[in-house]
Amino acid sequence: MVIASIKILLFLPGLFVSLKLLALAQEENQFIYHGFTGTNLLLNEIAKIHPNGLLQLTNTSKRQIGRAFFPFPLQFSTSLFNNSRPFSFSTQFVFAMVPELPSLGGQGIAFTVSPSVNFTGALSAEYFGILNSTSNGLSSNHLLAVELDAVPSPDLKDINDSHVGIDVNSVISIDSAPVTYFSDEEKGE
Repeated sequence: MVIASIKILLFLPGLFVSLKLLALAQEENQFIYHGFTGTNLLLNEIAKIHPNGLLQLTNTSKRQIGRAFFPFPLQFSTSLFNNSRPFSFSTQFVFAMVPELPSLGGQGIAFTVSPSVNFTGALSAEYFGILNSTSNGLSSNHLLAVELDAVPSPDLKDINDSHVGIDVNSVISIDSAPVTYFSDEEKGE
């Protein structure tokens, strides 16, 4: 498997990729970012926010990790009357993955929900900076991720080289679908 460096840029409405929503109580359960300047995101590894509001998770360095976390915990369930029901949530974001070489790109990116922002020992590449070969699949991870995968990893049961996967405690997706594109004309709009 050839892995080249990739520059990931995120911009405009909605959330951002690899947004870390913490599963703890929080007063403010809604937010919209129109650019990331002044958002107080928790950035680690090589992630940075440019003066124009662009969030850059990685650069042209090989096998690097960049993360951006929502700075406040969010509550994902309620325990009213001892009947814990999870809250639903939605997100929209716009992003660009710009490979250093057009024929070679990085593994992809992941939007994650986790009770912690500590990913000590996590690896880049097929582990998206959230797990490693030892932690992959452990129920103690308490991790949900939506992966936007750009390189096939047969050992992780990827369906192809461009898919969206739903990951629970593992980067082996419990469900995945090929990436598709439909224009407004094709959707009948």
